[in-house]
Amino acid sequence: MSITEENRLELEKKRREQILAVALGLFYKNGYKNTSMADIAKTAGISKGLIYHYFKSKAELLFSYQDKLDECLEEINTISSARKAIYEFGCRFLLNELDETGYIPPLQVYVIVFVKGEMDDPEYQDRNPLYQDFRQKFFEPLFRKGIENGEFKPGDPENYADIYWHYLLGSVLEVTETRGSTEKTPDLNKILDLFI
Repeated sequence: MSITEENRLELEKKRREQILAVALGLFYKNGYKNTSMADIAKTAGISKGLIYHYFKSKAELLFSYQDKLDECLEEINTISSARKAIYEFGCRFLLNELDETGYIPPLQVYVIVFVKGEMDDPEYQDRNPLYQDFRQKFFEPLFRKGIENGEFKPGDPENYADIYWHYLLGSVLEVTETRGSTEKTPDLNKILDLFI
């Protein structure tokens, strides 16, 4: 019995999602550099050759999380309070332990690759979030909104965004190094109180 084109496409979509989920878990647990395509294929229960049918390289696989990242950012941007949105971003970004749902923060995994200098493929350097001024694109509008709404004291939203983003970047390394320990996730209210 042959498979219909619709069924084949659905099967490929599910397999691709399975590979992405497995890879995200391995990148979170072991790091990008310490995870091979063979590790991903083995954990996903597929052949190493088949994984290359879906992704030509580990870097391409990593950048396939862009949709998940965009969804996460869009969801955070729907939060009406600027302070709550900024806080929620920080919570997701600095997640130290997986909760009962098993949620793995794609943004943390993605950014850690660059913070630790694990991505050395020049083909993808222009997609490095550290070079794309993520602070200006994402946080500055939220801080501006918070200042306008009276959630934050008057000031320069660009400077506020810069301070917060750099705090998160410094903290994320500490979080990943202490994963699984009794160390607590940094208290984001302390940094946000600087802007009140």
